[in-house]
Amino acid sequence: MYLKFLIKVLFVCVLLAFFSVSLSLAQDLKVTDIKVTSGKQYKLGDKGIGVGTTYYIDRAYTVNALPKELEGCMFIMTANDDKNSTGADFLKFTVNINAEVWLAHDSRGEKEKGGTPPEWLSEKNGWVKHPDMIMEVTDANMGFFVFWSKEFKKGQVTIGGNADPPASGQGSNYVVLIKPGKSLAVESKGKAITTWAKLRIY
Repeated sequence: MYLKFLIKVLFVCVLLAFFSVSLSLAQDLKVTDIKVTSGKQYKLGDKGIGVGTTYYIDRAYTVNALPKELEGCMFIMTANDDKNSTGADFLKFTVNINAEVWLAHDSRGEKEKGGTPPEWLSEKNGWVKHPDMIMEVTDANMGFFVFWSKEFKKGQVTIGGNADPPASGQGSNYVVLIKPGKSLAVESKGKAITTWAKLRIY
């Protein structure tokens, strides 16, 4: 009886170690296949975003300040010349794991400044607005971006155009930040708990 219990404990320890390693490996986020209908050459930043980072491929504006939670995040350098872009599938890219996309939106296009975000950038489409999370930049006409976030499952991510209806007020294109999704840890923990529950039955 004691030996049977010891075997169970040992098996669970191995199982938990496996899920821990799996989660660690899964956290290695990769972003590939960036495609834009404008034909511009969007690209990943050379390193994680931070103070002093240039965020457009066609402008010299840089970051003055951003939330600590987003410092060092992988990001896609977009083109400010695409500020008037439209279309539900304007930007596409692929992520190898579940990921959180944090979209920095021109504050002039937010209702607090009399603007209106695109239809796709809304709570009914799964996006969450974070009015207290902003990214201050050297673009004096805008001042700062406001962040919206949404979690995507691994695979292709699609984002609409910056000026897609009924957008108004925006004068600059958005910037896209990507980080590993929170659901990864929840999924692995859930699997481990479920397995342990099954073991206790035997």
